[in-house]
Amino acid sequence: MRTLFSLAAAALLTLPASAQIRFEPQPVEAGAEASSFPVQGQPVRVTLDQPTDFVRVVWRPNSAIPDTVTLDSEGSSFLWTPTRAGVATVLTSNGEQNVSVRYSSFPGSGILVLVLAGCILFGGAGFAMGKLLSDDEAPALPLDT
Repeated sequence: MRTLFSLAAAALLTLPASAQIRFEPQPVEAGAEASSFPVQGQPVRVTLDQPTDFVRVVWRPNSAIPDTVTLDSEGSSFLWTPTRAGVATVLTSNGEQNVSVRYSSFPGSGILVLVLAGCILFGGAGFAMGKLLSDDEAPALPLDT
């Protein structure tokens, strides 16, 4: 009897604490391979363990300016097309699940920031090296200043 109780308690502890939400990216074109992760602008099949009253997506969760979108969920499986990239939390009446949505292409603003930071960093280093190695005489300052 005690062993049976221990097995039942262990089985209850291994069950998930919240509802399971699965994300399965769908192929964009017929015959195309689906990606292994959600991508911005591409459909994703969301599968819930059980039907729910509501499904909400919160972009930038736990920030001062979260953005909440309500999805139309009919049944326990539906299609969702993420409109932006980033971390999102999918909330249902039964639980929640974080998901990372990737950019559909490489963002050009990232390259721009990288080039700008490199110019500032190496430009300052080049200017300092030029001043250090120049033949200009140091200004004659009085020693008491």
